[in-house]
Amino acid sequence: MIDEDDDTQEIPVVAEEPPSGDGAADPAATGSTAVAPGPTGEGDPEDFEDPGEQPTSPTPAGGATTATPTADSPLQQRSEQPVAEPQAEESEEAEEPADDSGSSAGTDTAPSSTASRARRIIDKAKPVGSSSTRRAGRIARKAVGRIVSDSSASTQPIPIIAALKGTPYQAPVESTAKSEDEARMILDLAVDIGAIMLRAGAGSADVEVSVIATCTSLGLLDAEVDLTSNSLTVHYANPDGSFMTVLRVNREESLHFAKLASVHALVSDMAEGRTDYLEARERIDAIRRQRRPYTEALVTLARGILAGCFVLLLGGGYVAALLGFLMAVVNDRFGALLGRTGIPVFFTVAGQSMFTTLVAMAAWTFDLIAGPQFLVASGIVLLLPTVGLLSAVQDSLTRFPLTAASRTVEVLVTMAGIVSGIALGLRIGLLVGLSPIEIVVEPTGMAALSVVISLLAASAVSAAGAVGHQASRRIVVPAALVGLAGFGTMMAMSIAGFGNIITSLVSATVVGFLCRPIALRRSAPAIVMLLPAIFPLLQGLSIFSAVYEIIQPQEQVPLSAGLSSLFAAIIANAALAVGAIFGDVLARPLRSPRRSQPPVDPAPAV
Repeated sequence: MIDEDDDTQEIPVVAEEPPSGDGAADPAATGSTAVAPGPTGEGDPEDFEDPGEQPTSPTPAGGATTATPTADSPLQQRSEQPVAEPQAEESEEAEEPADDSGSSAGTDTAPSSTASRARRIIDKAKPVGSSSTRRAGRIARKAVGRIVSDSSASTQPIPIIAALKGTPYQAPVESTAKSEDEARMILDLAVDIGAIMLRAGAGSADVEVSVIATCTSLGLLDAEVDLTSNSLTVHYANPDGSFMTVLRVNREESLHFAKLASVHALVSDMAEGRTDYLEARERIDAIRRQRRPYTEALVTLARGILAGCFVLLLGGGYVAALLGFLMAVVNDRFGALLGRTGIPVFFTVAGQSMFTTLVAMAAWTFDLIAGPQFLVASGIVLLLPTVGLLSAVQDSLTRFPLTAASRTVEVLVTMAGIVSGIALGLRIGLLVGLSPIEIVVEPTGMAALSVVISLLAASAVSAAGAVGHQASRRIVVPAALVGLAGFGTMMAMSIAGFGNIITSLVSATVVGFLCRPIALRRSAPAIVMLLPAIFPLLQGLSIFSAVYEIIQPQEQVPLSAGLSSLFAAIIANAALAVGAIFGDVLARPLRSPRRSQPPVDPAPAV
């Protein structure tokens, strides 16, 4: 019980308003205020959500003021009403009645700023006792925090359509919300599109924007997409509060760039309102059954041409190019045979690189070729994880860290298989009496080539790469021209004396800059043209040279020198991927979105 004549009074606190008829004493009637005990016997600060201005009772003779909670006080209504907005609190205080005694000293008008309100509340908190002081301080600090803080959420969810900015689908025609059955069918369509793209070799960013564009153009504006390197999940919340989640798992990858182009064209038509759900479902079912544009034999032949032309590009002779062609054909069939057994990729790649090294050593021993390193380099180019490297860099730059980490591990395992196979092949060759390989020219080798032969070889390498990745026929010639431009840039910078890494970066940037607008004009994603066009720039010879240094005796070449060369070769290949993505980003503003046509009704039939 607090004496009314004391010049300091405790803040009136009411934990809960007792129901009428319980016989609880009225604090206003007795002239005292009871503090509701918390779990430890003290007032629980969580019970005081918003200690605002209260009407006061007449001032006693001692000058003390006893605040009396009213029926509509915020303290009495803390369990029934949420904390009011700051503006609402100020307007309520402005309407509070004056003192019953009519004294101007007991009347306090509402301040115009939150700082004044905070100062007034702290000035009122002058309780007696150390524990009460700490409790009142906590209450005051919490009240001040609620007054000065913004009632709105600190972060708001980003609309899913914002993820389409800078993509070919950045302005999709949005439809209306769908029923639960319609939403389920649209989700199935979107996930089918994403799963086909994952299997065909698309990057994570391309898969995500395609799924988002499908959902938004068909009316699911609140869908969420989550994907890894081998799975895709799409989640949707209906306006009535029900949830739906669809999952697809991709257990193996089979490169099919023609199928990627077909999916891209379908999503573009949906985003521009030219295709409804029924037509989209028919088209995606047809795309799933789409045959490859080239037979397996033609693909093997294209890889042989790629290896032979790469030998010419590096400076090898025609005999070496012919051997490279034959070696690539046999190696491709050998790898396919190992793949059917279910053996891990590491051992398959190691076996293929070992076979390549032994063929080069045998040709060198019998004086069939003058530069065995070119033959090994051409075989390495076919084994490099170009798709995985490009996807890993793209995922890391487009905020897919988990997928980027997964793809990076796959790239490193494949690179380890290549290095192990080369080292094993060199050792086995020496054991059977083959002559050791000697590096007879510099790794670039471009000074020994005529301009005409090198440029023609680069174009043929890019065209063969497009065929080898099952790109459609309308992509082959543009890929060859872009590859020619990229290799010409690399040759010019090398002659000018630029370093290998900066040369790779700039050349790949040129390729990426050209690929995006050309590919989009042919209704295909950029990767369909980007990957074949980057083949002439790959650093296969640098990798072989580094491995050759590693296996040399320590007294001739230190191990640190070989490891440094290998690291530089890997960085140069990574620079190719970074430059290609950078060029793609630079080319985004060049293509303005086409004006969308009036949308058709995308509602699926139920």
